[in-house]
Amino acid sequence: MGVNEKDEREKLALEMKKTALDNDSRFWGDVATRIRKSKDNLVEVNVGKISRFATTDETVVVPGVVLGSGRIEEPVKVAALYFSKSARSKIEEAGGKAITLRELMSENSKGTKVKIIG
Repeated sequence: MGVNEKDEREKLALEMKKTALDNDSRFWGDVATRIRKSKDNLVEVNVGKISRFATTDETVVVPGVVLGSGRIEEPVKVAALYFSKSARSKIEEAGGKAITLRELMSENSKGTKVKIIG
């Protein structure tokens, strides 16, 4: 992990904390706390787990890495820090979207109707 990557996560966490305060939303404050962990302690979630816990057209946040093991057949919007190439491909092939946490924060500043997995 490079210094820039850690700095980027810290910058994103600070933006999330500000969004949480501005919108009276504990959701983004919680996600900010989770992404501040060292890279070795970030959660890793396989698309198979997302498939088990998410329903069609649901929005899911993974405060870490999404990996490509398993299958996903329902269209789900997944926001995460990082995606493996195979995870991104599987999500999109199922009709879902793989987006960054920053993109979701921009779309949904209150963090409503979002499930955290991981």
